[in-house]
Amino acid sequence: MRGFPYRRKGVRMRRASFVTGLVAAGLLLTGCGGDPGPTAAGQMAQPSSASAPAPAAPAQEGSAEPAVTGRCTDADLTATLAQPTGSGQQNTILAWRNVSDRPCTLAGFGGVDLRGPDDPMFGSSYSLPRSSAQPTTVTLEPGGTGITTITTLSGGDWTPTEVVVTAPDETVSKTVPWRGGPVQRQDGATRPGSYIGPVEQGSV
Repeated sequence: MRGFPYRRKGVRMRRASFVTGLVAAGLLLTGCGGDPGPTAAGQMAQPSSASAPAPAAPAQEGSAEPAVTGRCTDADLTATLAQPTGSGQQNTILAWRNVSDRPCTLAGFGGVDLRGPDDPMFGSSYSLPRSSAQPTTVTLEPGGTGITTITTLSGGDWTPTEVVVTAPDETVSKTVPWRGGPVQRQDGATRPGSYIGPVEQGSV
């Protein structure tokens, strides 16, 4: 009877060793073949934003800009003076024709000087003042024409023989024959009856 407790103690020790072994084996299996946690699974399922290339921007074609039309120079133009019309205050049309191969623009008044016999008071040249009309820009296509209206007060004893005309913004002049009669000189008058208008679209 004294050996029985010894045997029961040995059995308990063997059972404890067996249980300890089972627990250790379970931990080993969990560490080797366990599923990853939900955080790891979520990270693996999400694609990397750096791996997807950004879409290419659509190519933009530049629009061609329209060519800039330059102003008409003296070399681009011919000048023709028409016969005066009307009585008392007469109108004479000065036509500017574009003889170049490109469009050009005219804007403003230009210059008109009547020239004739030497007047003892005013001399041989009568520079006409500008009217109060508002000028606009006129585009002359190749072969196109713009006009300047020359208004003169007829009468008197001074008859021009020629007209010196200058296109707007030009310094070179052209000389054309005067086709009218006598003109009253009003050099320096505050409200003269002779003057020129701005260039307009038109023809002779």
